[in-house]
Amino acid sequence: MNSFISKFHNRRDQLRSQLCIGIDPELEKLPKVCLESKSPLVHFSETIVRYTHQYAVAWKPNIAFFERLGAEGYFALEHMVHLMKEVSPLVPIVMDAKRGDLANTAKEYAKYFFQTLKVDALTVNPYMGRDSLVPYLDLGGYLFVLGLTSNPSSSDFQKLKTSENDLYLYEEVSDQMALLSESYPNQVGLVVGGTHPSEIESLRNRHPHLCFLIPGFGAQGGDLESIIRASGKEALINSSRGITLSTLAENYGEVAKKKSEEVHLMMNHLIP
Repeated sequence: MNSFISKFHNRRDQLRSQLCIGIDPELEKLPKVCLESKSPLVHFSETIVRYTHQYAVAWKPNIAFFERLGAEGYFALEHMVHLMKEVSPLVPIVMDAKRGDLANTAKEYAKYFFQTLKVDALTVNPYMGRDSLVPYLDLGGYLFVLGLTSNPSSSDFQKLKTSENDLYLYEEVSDQMALLSESYPNQVGLVVGGTHPSEIESLRNRHPHLCFLIPGFGAQGGDLESIIRASGKEALINSSRGITLSTLAENYGEVAKKKSEEVHLMMNHLIP
């Protein structure tokens, strides 16, 4: 079984939770104590990982918030990934990078994420088709493919109807990913925004075995009870800002721990 799926299932069942903790360290929203340190992103991410790891079923760092700082940002990103593995080696790491290029370019991305960083899963954009996904899968990586996202304008393209099958484009994507998963079992999942509970339920009925990554809970307004009821247990439910950027106070680590514990206990109560 793919290492991501194995880690996810073990952690989910151990904690009776589906909480994925997203780390999106937007520089302008970091506490003053971080900004005054030598490396703000290192300071922030170290604190979050050490304070919240006991409640994390998975981690989801967003690479954009590190890339903006160039070499310093990549140092912080790689430092954080190594720390995650040291502090919580049984917790899978989902790198939120939304890559989506072809052939040799995709191979190089795949080598960085799955061979150099050795993360467990990666978010990708399927717009360029199967060719843009296979290089990651051939390296044994796990992919969460963008299906129906939580942003307000997701309907611009994702809810266009296809003429041949009269399906929404996101439904066509989900069907194609289910087919791809037959060739690469336990390596393909789907990103489905938590602001679309009825669509989550429809996709779950359509694809009972695909793993979903569900952003949009918390700061983006998704309702946890509705999401869990619609998605079932084969889903990671992500909260980023609602846990990690909820205060500018110096004790932001303790606050993040309390927030993650609150979500953890809610999930304990809601998960059958």
